[in-house]
Formats: sequence, structure tokens, C-alpha cells
Amino acid sequence: MRSPVPDPVLATVLPRWPFPAAPSRDPDEVEAVERAGEEWARRFGLIDSGPAPHPLRRLCAGELVSYGYPHADAGLRVLITQWTIWYFNLDDHFEDGAAGASTEAAERAAAPLRRIVDAARHGGRAPRPEDALQRSFADLLERTGAVMAPVQFHELLTHLDDYFTSLVVESDYRARGVLPGVDAYIELRRDTGPVLPLLDFVEQTESVRLPARFYGTPEYTEMIGCAADIASWINDLCSVSKELDRPDAYNLVVLLHRLEHKSLQDAAVETLDRIGQRVRSIEEALRRIAERGAGDAYTGPERAAIRAWAGGLLSFQNHVEWYLRHTRYDRAEPEREMSA
Repeated sequence: MRSPVPDPVLATVLPRWPFPAAPSRDPDEVEAVERAGEEWARRFGLIDSGPAPHPLRRLCAGELVSYGYPHADAGLRVLITQWTIWYFNLDDHFEDGAAGASTEAAERAAAPLRRIVDAARHGGRAPRPEDALQRSFADLLERTGAVMAPVQFHELLTHLDDYFTSLVVESDYRARGVLPGVDAYIELRRDTGPVLPLLDFVEQTESVRLPARFYGTPEYTEMIGCAADIASWINDLCSVSKELDRPDAYNLVVLLHRLEHKSLQDAAVETLDRIGQRVRSIEEALRRIAERGAGDAYTGPERAAIRAWAGGLLSFQNHVEWYLRHTRYDRAEPEREMSA
């Protein structure tokens, strides 16, 4: 795999990329999913109806979802595409908008979303949504609760709570002009992107049900956490040129470059090596599950479901081509910080 632009970070890592190219999709199917996502976003006011190209229209979320969930049917891809549009909208709201200006502003933005999650968790009446972001969020939760088993839906709500918390923590770092250390960043990064809530759909997209007793086990926690790390660090590798000039660059490659004085290429190679370590951790967790003793073993169908789910976690990572094809992460060759 080669970078289509002169990006030294991608030129360094793509020849060693550990994941296969994404399987092709029927362009008409992708277009239909894109259109359904955009129509939903327009109906809820996330995308205006004016002629100017809106950033969320250029997102091509349906294509991203088609890469990451190769076995999902069209209806499920539409739902996940709508979630993806919503997450990118919220991310922009915090990263570049008023919500990320201070800890207090971030808390004010997150509080009504938490209340909607809490109502969904306890089956109560949700508070009246105040704006397009809240209305669309309530709609997504209601429809998602109808397609997930209760244990899955509870996991999604927990991951959403963690996601909102991490956005507030990141806003606090940004407001204080402080960069987290590498270890603190890695812990925070698992939640600051909406990867864990997106991974909660893998059971649906792989048409399996994990055994209820598998949730919360060390193997489950390790596997889904490693998958979230992998996807987050793929994002970091592909967004270096976009974020390098930011003083608040929350990006593993940039932090390794700035805090540990590595060249960008060396920082990128280390990030790719960390991705490989996470892949091996997922494989090791699967091995431990297969070797569990008779009194603690999963049944054959349960092990098959876990294997299919693990395969879906790794299939989710086959989306680097989306980064290379689209303009959200415009890349220009970084020249000022090429060496330590």
C-alpha cells in the first residue's frame, strides 16, 4: 500500500501496514447508504440544506462504515453511518467549537447528553432535547435500543458515558495548554474517539451474540480495548499532517515526537509497532479462551461467536483507504518538525 500524497509518515508506515485492503463495495450500495445518512442528518439539522458544501457532506461516512463493517447489511450500515455522522459532529463541537473552550463549557455540553443516556439506561422519560445534537442523539439511542440485546445496549451506554467524560478531560488539557504524557494519553485516547461505541455494533454486523458471561471478563476487556487502541492509533497516523501545527495535538505520533524527541518517522514506526502488539494481544486472548479448562470452558457455539466477534474487531481496522481518499485529513508534507 502506498500513500497517494508526499506524506513522510504514511510513506514510512504504509509499506508495513498490517491489515489488508478493504473489500470493494458496490458503489450504488455505498451511495444509497451515504444518501440515507445525509438525509437523516439534514432532517435533524446536523447538516443545513444550503448549497455550500458542508464538512459532514464531505465526510463520506457511508464509505467509511462500508470499509469497517464488511459483513453488515444495508440497514445496519445506514444506522452506523448516522451514528458516525453524529460522532464527527460532536468531535468538531469539542475540538474546534465552543464546547472545548474550557472545562466548564465542556461539562455544560456533555451534561444533557449524559441525562439522555441515563434515561435510556433506566427506561425513564428522556429530558426534552434542546438542540439538533440532542434530538438526533435521542433518536439514535431509541432506534439502537431496538436492535441490541439489553446487555449490549448497556455496554454501549457505558461506553458513551466514558466518551463524554474523556471529551471533558481533553478539553481541560486544552484549556490549560497542557499536553498529557504518553501513558496518560494512551489511557485517555481509548475513550476520546467514539471507537468503543462503534465497536459495540460488531456483534450485529457479524450476526452473532456473545455469551452474556463473556462481558466484563479480562479477555473481553482486553480484546475490545486493544481494538479501540488500534483504530485510534490508525487515526493518529493518518492525521499527523493535520495536527502537527496544533499546540494541542492529541496524537500519539506527535506526542512521541515532541515529548520523547523522536523523529516523526521513528514515532510513526513505534506507533505501528504498538498496533502490532495490540493485534497480538487479541490473538493471545483468543488462545486463552480456547485453552480454558473443562469446568470453565465456553461451549463450541460460544467459542465460535467469540471468534467471529474478534474477526469483526480486526475487520473494523480495514479502513485506512478512507483516510487516503478523502479530505477530512488533508495532508501536506510537514517540513518544520521532521527530526528531533
